[in-house]
Amino acid sequence: MLSKNFLSENYDSQEYSSEYEAGYYHDQSYLQLVLPLSEIYVDSEHKHLVIGSAGADGIEFCLRQKSTGVWAYYPNEGVFEKVAENINELVKGWASGSIKV
Repeated sequence: MLSKNFLSENYDSQEYSSEYEAGYYHDQSYLQLVLPLSEIYVDSEHKHLVIGSAGADGIEFCLRQKSTGVWAYYPNEGVFEKVAENINELVKGWASGSIKV
């Protein structure tokens, strides 16, 4: 498991130490949208912090080193796209349908 100090020094991850430490499961899409703190990991190739999944095509939700916001990583294209300013915005946007990948 990654330490909270490592996370706070390298990623915009303060929400994990409070509201989303246990992750977030979206019932309507049967998806673990945000992983629990114990399951997040750093991608060895691109060094982004994987915090969740879109459930299709290997698309990951992640935090990027020294950057703000939540990003979608599209592995087939090798592209990052900022989708939310924070985890809470990702959860609300996914639930409302305003965030789609």
